[in-house]
Amino acid sequence: MNSDQIIDFELFTHQELKKFQEFIGKQWKEDHLFAKESTIFDWQHKGSDNYNCMLAKKNGSLVGFQGFIPQSHFDDQLPETQIFLALWFVSESQGIGIGLRLYKKIITEFKPKFLGTLGINDRAIPFHKWQGFRVGIMNHSVALSPYFDSYRIAEVPVNYKIKSGEIDQKFTYKKITVEELKSLKINDLFSYQWPIKSVTYIINRYLKHPTYSYHIYAVNKNKNLVALFVLRPISIYGRSALRIVDYCGSNDIISSSYVFFKSILKKYNAEYIDMYSFGVPLDVLEEAGLTNRQNEKGLIIPNYFEPFVKENIDISYAYKADEYHPPIRLFKGDGDQDRPAQIEDAN
Repeated sequence: MNSDQIIDFELFTHQELKKFQEFIGKQWKEDHLFAKESTIFDWQHKGSDNYNCMLAKKNGSLVGFQGFIPQSHFDDQLPETQIFLALWFVSESQGIGIGLRLYKKIITEFKPKFLGTLGINDRAIPFHKWQGFRVGIMNHSVALSPYFDSYRIAEVPVNYKIKSGEIDQKFTYKKITVEELKSLKINDLFSYQWPIKSVTYIINRYLKHPTYSYHIYAVNKNKNLVALFVLRPISIYGRSALRIVDYCGSNDIISSSYVFFKSILKKYNAEYIDMYSFGVPLDVLEEAGLTNRQNEKGLIIPNYFEPFVKENIDISYAYKADEYHPPIRLFKGDGDQDRPAQIEDAN
């Protein structure tokens, strides 16, 4: 191989951050958050020795990268072999197959037992299918507030009828703090799905986020903890919306959550509560009074708020896993989907 064709693949060291930011700004998007400041990138990818990011270098110059997030990034007791892939970019003029080789290098280095990614674009779908991923579109479910006559964030058809769900009085719901979360014995809640999560994961991924404010709600049945909901409130136009970005517990608990959804819609004065998910059956969502947004003509539940775009957005998923594993369940908080696109005062 000629020297001008030699490409090296290696993990991104802490000393290379400035070079990485310059590459993003010049080769991809000048105004990309990661090109302008490092708060979110450090939080999401910085490990003790390297960044969780594989670089491709041609004669020492950066030509591409593939970010990734092991579950162990937010709890070192969780597996390094359960990984979400994140940002992936290669300079098109630098050669064929660099993106594939970046991906293969991560596989070789970490030997993942679960590998997933959310929000892949249409051009990347054939690649993921070729590599043996199961690929599809996440369900987007929503419960509209019955306490509004008109909506500013959502767009609701005139003839739309707000659904109701099953009511089960055995359940109670409480917003909890970090200290309360630490004191709970909830290991059983994490046995219902892959990838694996933990109390430490929930604290580090959500409650210690550098810019977003997440709220954790504990669900109790007959005074026993049975589930956790992770919510992120969003405010715009003098209104608010609620997003369920993660959930721990059995699917059955979701089906009995109509009272919870209705009560927090009132508590937060929110137009709606929505959830992107994979692995939660549609009949469970319907029993909870949630509507499948993708089946409602004229109903718009925005996904982009930075800046705000009043459009429906489908989020794709792709994953592959060992043959024997608990059910796969994915939410918007997994991987890098629920992250800021901009930070005030970033420059």
